[in-house]
Amino acid sequence: MDCAKLFLTVCTTIVIVSLLGKTFSLENLSLTQAEKHKLDQFKEAVSKINFPAEWMPQELTLVRYLRARQWDVQRAKSMLQETVAWWEENNMKDIHNEDWADVEKDYPHHTDGVDKFGQPAFVFSLAEWDLRGAAVTGRLTRVIRWFLKGFDEVHLKSFELYKLGRSNGTQLDVIADMDTISRQQHLCIQCLRFYTELALILESRYPGVLDKMFVVNCKSMQSLFRIVLFLVVTMV
Repeated sequence: MDCAKLFLTVCTTIVIVSLLGKTFSLENLSLTQAEKHKLDQFKEAVSKINFPAEWMPQELTLVRYLRARQWDVQRAKSMLQETVAWWEENNMKDIHNEDWADVEKDYPHHTDGVDKFGQPAFVFSLAEWDLRGAAVTGRLTRVIRWFLKGFDEVHLKSFELYKLGRSNGTQLDVIADMDTISRQQHLCIQCLRFYTELALILESRYPGVLDKMFVVNCKSMQSLFRIVLFLVVTMV
């Protein structure tokens, strides 16, 4: 999928979710006998992998990777191995210990909330994030990593809440405040990498983790559609 089509898919999904409050995928903790057999095979297939994060070999994680690859054990193993390699290449083990003083004030997010079902939520105000400013000053890669830091923090929190019996599963919610979103500041050509790169990472490295995504304070959906269409036309 090229960047224009991927960006259209991401933005269209956000718009639809904001209008309908649609649930992406409720966590299914039950398995059929055939699925349980596949899970056992998958456990054996990945048993010798040196996982760099505690959550990776957990059953819920393995089930998500299997579902992402239609219960094909070999494809799911390859996907998980790619995640392990990506994790190490990007030094994800140290992401929570980095000094974020250069971005945390200008690109705020919140990771301490939960929804009514006890699932943790990642909340950020896209309206306050000057993505164009980050792009033109060479900080966009840093801002993407900052987003991942927050997302991963909530992801880890979901496992802790599950262990404590305070949530049913380990999925999470994302809430994006899009008040005063603008084409120049948030949807410029230079900004596209923020959306496309994150979409690819979350789909391939955190499959099935997202339960719900809400967009709030988006006052003009028609304007947002026009912006997306404009960007797609200019990129094709």
